[in-house]
Amino acid sequence: MSRGVELLKNYEALLTRLYSKLPPKRSMRAYDLPVLQIEYVSTHTIVRNFAEACDRLRREPRIVMRFMLRELAMPGAVDDKGQLVIYRKVAPHTIQQLFTRFIETYVKCPTCGSYDTVLERRKGKVWIIKCLACGAETFVRPI
Repeated sequence: MSRGVELLKNYEALLTRLYSKLPPKRSMRAYDLPVLQIEYVSTHTIVRNFAEACDRLRREPRIVMRFMLRELAMPGAVDDKGQLVIYRKVAPHTIQQLFTRFIETYVKCPTCGSYDTVLERRKGKVWIIKCLACGAETFVRPI
């Protein structure tokens, strides 16, 4: 009987140790996803809250920008304020659709559907979505 109690205490200590090493969970739901604020200045399209949106998704603005500009086949850059500047006029719904497609492809975990993920680059052109909720690792197309 005492051996069983000892095993149970050891198990509880291991569980406590495991939970202390896990990263804090920052839950994000589908309704928490950012909506982009888009403006036009002459022939330029400016996404005002681009840096904040990328931060909420745990993605570097440079990577999201690269995806969006390649899909649009247009030049652009991220300015000092963290705004995405596209050097052509683009319809707001087109930009929002591209952003949603980026989220579905490079943010959302295909296993559990969580948005609590990180994007890792390994050896060369191997990109992996690592889910912080379920621990799954999924290979994705390189950006």
